[in-house]
Amino acid sequence: MDDSVITILHVDDNETNRYVVSRMLKQAGFLVKEAATGEAGLRMVEQQPDLIILDVKLPDIDGFEVCRRIKENPVTSFIPVLHLSASFVNSKDKAQGLEGGADAYLAQPVEPIELIATVKALLRIREAEESALGLAKEWQTTFDAMSDSVCLLDAEGKVLRCNSAMCQLLEKPFSDIEGSFHQELLQKILSSIEVCPFSSIQETQRRESRELKNGTRWFAITAEPIFDQSKAFTGAVYIVADISDRKFAEEAQQESEERFRLLLDNVKDYAIFFLDTEGRVVRWSAGAESILGYQEAEILGQHSSIIFTLEDLERGEDRKELHSAATEGRAEDERWHIRQDGSRFWASGFVTPLKDETGLRGFVKIMRDFTERKQAEDERAQLLASEQEARAAAEAANRMKDEFLATLSHELRSPLNAMLGWLRLLNTRKFDEATTARAMETIERSARAQAQLVEDLLDVSRIIQGKLRLSVRPVELSTVIEAALDTVRPAAEAKAIRLQSILDPAAGPVAGDSDRLQQVIWNLVSNAIKFTPKEGTVQVSLERINSHVEITISDSGEGINPDFVPYVFERFRQADSSITRQYSGLGLGLAIVRNLVELHGGTVRAHSEGAGKGATFIVKLPVMPVRMETSNAERVQPASVESGVSFDPPSLDGVKVLVVDDNADTRLFLTTVLEECKAQVKAAASVSEAMELIKQSKPDVLVSDIGMPEEDGYTLISKVRALSPEQGGLIPAAALTAYARAEDRTRSLMSGFQIHLPKPVEPAELAAVVANLAGRSGIRC
Repeated sequence: MDDSVITILHVDDNETNRYVVSRMLKQAGFLVKEAATGEAGLRMVEQQPDLIILDVKLPDIDGFEVCRRIKENPVTSFIPVLHLSASFVNSKDKAQGLEGGADAYLAQPVEPIELIATVKALLRIREAEESALGLAKEWQTTFDAMSDSVCLLDAEGKVLRCNSAMCQLLEKPFSDIEGSFHQELLQKILSSIEVCPFSSIQETQRRESRELKNGTRWFAITAEPIFDQSKAFTGAVYIVADISDRKFAEEAQQESEERFRLLLDNVKDYAIFFLDTEGRVVRWSAGAESILGYQEAEILGQHSSIIFTLEDLERGEDRKELHSAATEGRAEDERWHIRQDGSRFWASGFVTPLKDETGLRGFVKIMRDFTERKQAEDERAQLLASEQEARAAAEAANRMKDEFLATLSHELRSPLNAMLGWLRLLNTRKFDEATTARAMETIERSARAQAQLVEDLLDVSRIIQGKLRLSVRPVELSTVIEAALDTVRPAAEAKAIRLQSILDPAAGPVAGDSDRLQQVIWNLVSNAIKFTPKEGTVQVSLERINSHVEITISDSGEGINPDFVPYVFERFRQADSSITRQYSGLGLGLAIVRNLVELHGGTVRAHSEGAGKGATFIVKLPVMPVRMETSNAERVQPASVESGVSFDPPSLDGVKVLVVDDNADTRLFLTTVLEECKAQVKAAASVSEAMELIKQSKPDVLVSDIGMPEEDGYTLISKVRALSPEQGGLIPAAALTAYARAEDRTRSLMSGFQIHLPKPVEPAELAAVVANLAGRSGIRC
């Protein structure tokens, strides 16, 4: 034990004694820690010092008790304790201390030489005990690590010690084995022999070994005699080894060798050949001759690499195969091989090492020609890949169609709901001038939105059928761009977006349809404004580059996911087609732009660094080389809608209704209809706002849209149904939505709505539904 790292804890309430003793110890090279009370000493003992010097007379707990606690604790019991006392110095006190567990006892005053010698003696004793304990643990660990069952017997054959494998074999704990006769413990195993090995070695005084079969298991019994210094027999080491696996392997090997001989002579579908440790052929089967083409006389002594392709040889596959077989016990492969005539064939096979007690003796390789199967698998894989690709394309197209139809329904029904609703009200009610003007403004705005949708659909139809005609004439693009910007400027000003233009008036004319080119610019700039947040920037530039002009529309908006950029001009494709999307539209505008630009002999491309980094669209058109003749263009106007039904709704006097819809026009229409029926109406534009209103005042009826930004109507009804009845969890609810498919209705009812109303809804129908949900059916205004 190295004195330089030895820590000694000195527990004494006398400061002078602590100083004197600590000084002696430090001068001897020990690290000293001090404590003035028994409790403090016990706490410091947890740090496990190498030795403890303990006073007996302490202010709180006497040293005898402190020593007792230290020795009773398994964690600290090994630490030597030296009592050093000036008060308890007679023989009775020393005896009490030593009986209490102390390892030594000295009286104060003590000479430094005596103290240091005692300390070192105790440390040597501890070191010796630790060494002996370590050796015992190492011996037991080694003993238990043996896979064979081993026990130590005395001269009578009783078990003195055994390892864990013997306990497992006998299925008994050591406490039940110790002291028992081994013949009784191993009776089942030893029953098949007349004289057990232990009895034999008592007579022969030599090692005895037996192999015996017990049931289906094989055991090897070994008894090694033990003699004392006078050569007297004192016992034996008794080993019981389960050799069943070895015996089974020997039997299996014999059977395998016989079967293998038959294989070599009779099997022609497999190439079977033996190699030496270097990989050279030493035996060649009839099947190998048939598959590979070599006669045995031609191939013997050749390296097995002769059947590998040049590519595999360059990669060292022949060496890797043998190495894997030697190190891992088996090497499997499927690869192309070469016959004697140079032809290739696809073979599946494996290589196994041949070993005996001296080590590796060689290898055996077995392979089969699977060329036809390989070709069939390759063909099936190609067909499967083609079918999967076609199916994926069909599923994507079908999914896009469904999403487009759902979106089209929503985009048509939403403005139609507001239009028809206001028309019913205007035809059946008298409103003040302001309300009437607001209603007409809503109708006009909704009609224009529908007209634009219809026009986009007609344009796509004409493009698909090749019927879109251009009225081609010389066009100054700066004039066209200015006209398009004038059209969208109010929308930009409403969002405080800076609309900048840098136009080169000398860019030169192009041959094209000015209306269609204005449609291109309008679509691109409108898109930029739609996806740019408030106080953002949209810039339009026009410049001539060699023989073409370039129109660039860039914005500081939301940008485009780089993964979606390649599809941005495809019909019906939208980056977000879910019902929680923030922006309306059919996904046709950019597809129309691309087709119109291509009809003008130009190109259009999109670029974005990613989400939140804006987007740039660049249109390239050829400069007109000569002046062109003009022609008339085809134009289609949207059809008008007319309707009229009397409005005689039920009374909703006193019914509290919460209307939730992200569309301001729809909210106003629904609120007006219900208020005309004397309902008390509150309106919310989002799920969060609706939940807040429910917390403030529980409504009698909930009327909610489904498709809304951020959180949809399904989320709202889920949150409502999660509330307790007192908080409004049982509020009757109607889903009022432009998503009108059968699956939409089913989902609404399954989510917790009582009624699913597709937009547009008649005012009378809306009032009747609310009355029904509120239990007011039959009561008229």
